[in-house]
Amino acid sequence: MAIIQWIIHNIPSVIAVCVAFGFIIAIHELGHFMMARRVGIRCPRFALGFGPRLFSFYYHGTEFSVCLFPLGGYVMMLGEDPENDDEESEFKKVESYVDEGMLPGTPQEIVQKLEEKYSGENSISAEDEKNFRSVLEHIRYLPVRQYTSIRELEGNFNDKSTWARMAVIMGGVTMNFISALILFWIIGASYGLVNLSPNSLPIVMKVFDNTPAAVSGLKYGDKIETIDNEPIVSGTEMIQIIGRHPNEKITLGIARGSEKLDIGITPSFMMAGISFGEDESGLPKVTNLNAFGSSEAVAETFKKDDIITAVNGQEVSNLKNFQEVLQNIVNGEKAKTGKIEKLKINFSTKDGRTVTLEHFADSFVPQGKIGIMPAQVTEFSFNNTTTNEIQNVTAGSIAEKEGLRSGDVIFFVNGARIFNEGSLQDILTKLQTSKEHLLFEVARGEEAVSIDIADKPASVAELGISFEPVTFGLTFKHSFVLIGRLIISPIIIVEQIVNKVLSPEIVKSSMSGPLGIMQMIFELSNDGLGKFLYIVALIDAAVGAFNVIPFPALDGARFLVLLIGAVRGKEIDPRKEAWIHQIGLYLLLALMIFVTFIDIQRIWAGVPLTH
Repeated sequence: MAIIQWIIHNIPSVIAVCVAFGFIIAIHELGHFMMARRVGIRCPRFALGFGPRLFSFYYHGTEFSVCLFPLGGYVMMLGEDPENDDEESEFKKVESYVDEGMLPGTPQEIVQKLEEKYSGENSISAEDEKNFRSVLEHIRYLPVRQYTSIRELEGNFNDKSTWARMAVIMGGVTMNFISALILFWIIGASYGLVNLSPNSLPIVMKVFDNTPAAVSGLKYGDKIETIDNEPIVSGTEMIQIIGRHPNEKITLGIARGSEKLDIGITPSFMMAGISFGEDESGLPKVTNLNAFGSSEAVAETFKKDDIITAVNGQEVSNLKNFQEVLQNIVNGEKAKTGKIEKLKINFSTKDGRTVTLEHFADSFVPQGKIGIMPAQVTEFSFNNTTTNEIQNVTAGSIAEKEGLRSGDVIFFVNGARIFNEGSLQDILTKLQTSKEHLLFEVARGEEAVSIDIADKPASVAELGISFEPVTFGLTFKHSFVLIGRLIISPIIIVEQIVNKVLSPEIVKSSMSGPLGIMQMIFELSNDGLGKFLYIVALIDAAVGAFNVIPFPALDGARFLVLLIGAVRGKEIDPRKEAWIHQIGLYLLLALMIFVTFIDIQRIWAGVPLTH
């Protein structure tokens, strides 16, 4: 009964998911189909979805059908798949109606001869009418030229030139990109630029081994609702509060399904990515290196089980004292300079070594960590005022004095995400009564720059900067930039994993298959037409980008095989190529099963993808 009520309540969202999936798949297959017909390849069937057929119709010699489950589709192109037994009967259809006496001739001339031959007493029987009409319509819409053989009229994929087949293979992704661009332009004209902001929720997506979270029994999907009875609304807030309690017991209020639990946990003491505990005498001891993403340089400097006896020559007696000494050093440095700068701190170990670390001051502030990865979500918002890129810096202004430049892209100010002039103005207003400095984190070309400003301008104008305005021309340009980023994103992800910039755990938690895509569309379907259209356009472009990858069974690999054949002057055996693509298909199916398992696990735990 509950399931029926859920379905009735969410009928609009379910319809939205079906429409979105159907559109994206239909657009891709339509690209293959249109290009195939353009070069004269016969396409007997065009199917959208799989499972029981809902309805079908004939048009221009092709049977179009729509099936119950809109999770796939295909275009049958005569001769493309040598292992397809269904094509055998299709090959014989043209020669069963066309004879050599009708050749040579243009498509219109041949159609006229066919209609004359099979009329009157020689008219086609009712049972043959369907096949005859499909052949007639196929020939009618062939490219206009002289045809000299029945083989030419068949429209065999493998009889076409290499360049024609390459165009057909890339027709699908081309249509994905074109339709996505059109949707992006419509959205840009109607709503402005879309801001995609990564965020986190206080939901456990991963529990790391041998950590306080693992010891205390936290599980995947647990939602942390309170910390010491203080309500938690975001993953960032959760991390900040836990960080304030290194080596101090706290109580987490957990929602695990319908169950409510209180779990006591003591966050580990972490500094600069290194975890510390106590030895038998209470002195601080290195318990874990490179935990939660510390740098390799740190891991190579300290050794596991190192015991710290002094910091900058000041002896420490226990872990709490060690924490206090570090905090005092950082506070003292900030008081002297008024800025957050890199510090060099010397640590003396029990075996007589001196370990020197150089980090930003805040890295030396002891942090509490429990060893979990919170749920990663994407926030969508529209921006029709300005971007976060500085267009001009006023001469003699605070901004010029402190080093802000035209072209700088402001991402964060005091940890808050900046999207446009309005979000920066909100920060400036809030900090008027605060003693905090303004810490700008900006992108300057390929460089990340931190700028600390002690002055307290009350407005963006007083700060002395103006931002790039959002125009249709800008949204037009950003549409191409976004698609370009999607195409190269697999390369970037692999590079970042290899360089240990990106954690494989984060990549895994961010992976989504058809169920995850459905979930994202479902979540945004009730949040306005603009967001719904944007997610459809984004997935549309992503499908095109995914198919560009030269992996067996994908369009990119088929294109590459044809290109190699053209360059070497000898094509790869179609049966060997089909065997390679078959292996790729099995690997993709295995990946699909894996990500579907992740999707089901996430959906079952109630973890969203958007926020």
